[in-house]
Amino acid sequence: MRKTTRVLRAVAAGVALLFVAACGANNGTANTASGADAGKAKPETSTPAQTRKLVDVMGEVEVPANPKRIVAPYVEDALVALGVKPVLQWSLGSMVQDYLQTDLKDVPKLDFTGGVNMEQLVNANPDLIVLYTKRLAENDALAKFKKIAPTYVFDDATVDWKQTLRLLGDALNKADAAEKAIQTYDNKVKSAKEKLEPFVKNKTFAVIRVKPKEFLLMDGTYYSGPVLYSDLGLQPHKMVRELSWELNKPISLEMLPQLDADYIFLLVQGEAARDTAKELTESALWKGLPAFKQGHIFEVDNTYWMASGAIANGKKIDDVVKSVVK
Repeated sequence: MRKTTRVLRAVAAGVALLFVAACGANNGTANTASGADAGKAKPETSTPAQTRKLVDVMGEVEVPANPKRIVAPYVEDALVALGVKPVLQWSLGSMVQDYLQTDLKDVPKLDFTGGVNMEQLVNANPDLIVLYTKRLAENDALAKFKKIAPTYVFDDATVDWKQTLRLLGDALNKADAAEKAIQTYDNKVKSAKEKLEPFVKNKTFAVIRVKPKEFLLMDGTYYSGPVLYSDLGLQPHKMVRELSWELNKPISLEMLPQLDADYIFLLVQGEAARDTAKELTESALWKGLPAFKQGHIFEVDNTYWMASGAIANGKKIDDVVKSVVK
């Protein structure tokens, strides 16, 4: 019996020594890796950050590390390009961005008629709100949005769509998708320029937008302008350069004879503008335009010609190539 007891004690002592040695080895490994002093406690696991800080046009904003329920009215082009489906989409009454409906057809509308419908926004329970312009954050509106969810504000998301896509890609952990979308667009531009080159030398272009009560000569800095005149390198008509380059300007029927561009793209802003469009396009002055006589006036989709982004701009390029390359 005594012999058995001595054996058990020896075994127990051996196990204890092995345990201590193992702990010592583990501590030594940990300390070597971390450079910490021996004997300091270390957490076995770390909890991932739940939020992160970004800087927008209004200052620093704390957003979810991995937002899932996003509302970004009129920035949906960027969301779709990133492979993200929002919980609400921009609308103006029944009007939506038709060209995105393949991806957004089941997404409820956030109606901007008379301003943002805050009740709809609250009910959607977003975890991140993105405002495409700082004008939506004026007059204490930002505080109201922030009561609903963390809110990121662009100065104007439509001006530099590539920068918008990159910033949003970073905020949504989709940076690689952003760069891929930009590269795809740049490749489309290169291909289109090669196709257009034989047809556009010494030719001039203009874009007219018809609204319910007026028609405008579109500018060179927003929406269609940068695509036509910068990306594709098309030559704007001198009237665009002289009258509306920085900002679209209303024009009268009497001014039409000055617009002797070789190609004109026509945008009609919804059914409410159809009567005005009819007045314009059935006038003798319109039918006297060189572009009309040559069959070089093309009506295009207002919803993406009056939008900005990888998808919208790609569709504009498709329209230009289809219209000009014969």
